[in-house]
Amino acid sequence: MAKETFTEAMTVAKDPQDSKVTKPKTSFIGFIADKGIFVFTGILVLTAVLFVDGFASLQNVTDVFHRAAPIGIVALGMTFVVITGNYLDLSVVAQAAAAGVILIAVSNAYNLIIAFAVAFVVAIIFALVNGIAVGYFKANAVIVTLATTYIGLGLLRLLSGGSQVFGPADGPIATFGTSKLGPFPYSAVVLVAVTLILTFVLTRTNFGFLIRSFGVNSSATRLAGTNTGLIVIGAFMVTSMAAMFAGFVLAAFSNTAVSNMATGFDFQALAAIIVGGTSVFGGKGSVPRTLLGVVFVSILSNVLVLVQVSYGFQQVAIGSLIVLAVTVDALGRRVSKK
Repeated sequence: MAKETFTEAMTVAKDPQDSKVTKPKTSFIGFIADKGIFVFTGILVLTAVLFVDGFASLQNVTDVFHRAAPIGIVALGMTFVVITGNYLDLSVVAQAAAAGVILIAVSNAYNLIIAFAVAFVVAIIFALVNGIAVGYFKANAVIVTLATTYIGLGLLRLLSGGSQVFGPADGPIATFGTSKLGPFPYSAVVLVAVTLILTFVLTRTNFGFLIRSFGVNSSATRLAGTNTGLIVIGAFMVTSMAAMFAGFVLAAFSNTAVSNMATGFDFQALAAIIVGGTSVFGGKGSVPRTLLGVVFVSILSNVLVLVQVSYGFQQVAIGSLIVLAVTVDALGRRVSKK
């Protein structure tokens, strides 16, 4: 019986369209949960182009992607953790900040290669601590990653003195932050590159297959002999690597870094993931959909700024959007089981 359950779960995880499992007819709620992000993004863009002055300018569009890049990169990586059913990694706030401070401070003292190496080691440590605690000791992911956030930020403030670090005005970090590939800033190029790489990992590798199958049915995956602890560690490793690159990009924006530079990244990344259609219950989601969620949330924020809506109302709007997306996801799952 367990073997049949695992086979079914693995088939669904690999290619839902090819599954022999009988699926109910798609309801309206199910359609919104699955395809709503495409419809609403199209409506939002069309409305903004027609009625919001300055939205459709090339400068504004490139600026939207430029500003969305760090949070987008974090969200793309965190998608792996969410798909496994561990909900989120709150420590991305500390990880991105640590990467940015290390990039500038260590490169000032030594060089970029050593800075990259130190940031890489720190990212691995975060991933191992989070992954082992959650994957092997079955600790609550929210509690664990909240704890590592405080530990990471505390150590970062102690080591940096809580002060802001600056890179050379004519250095490679500053150059990256202001350079463009055609009309597109390098930050947007990195966002697209990370999307392509992580899409390949999730859909074309055995690791990605196990991530999805674990999210669909963790018990069946475990009964098949898979080391599920390693799967969880791997998911946190992807998130940590993405947070590291997000910290690099964020530091390059202003050629500065400080310990609180990534405040709010956890919530904003989660907003993009959920709005993009990745289920907080695990097993359902994709990297391109997360990118679309990033685009939707970024455009919505940009439109609210252009029409001069206060920041407080913007927070209310984004928070309400998350509540709506989670509710639709839950209703969609309930309808699909009937």
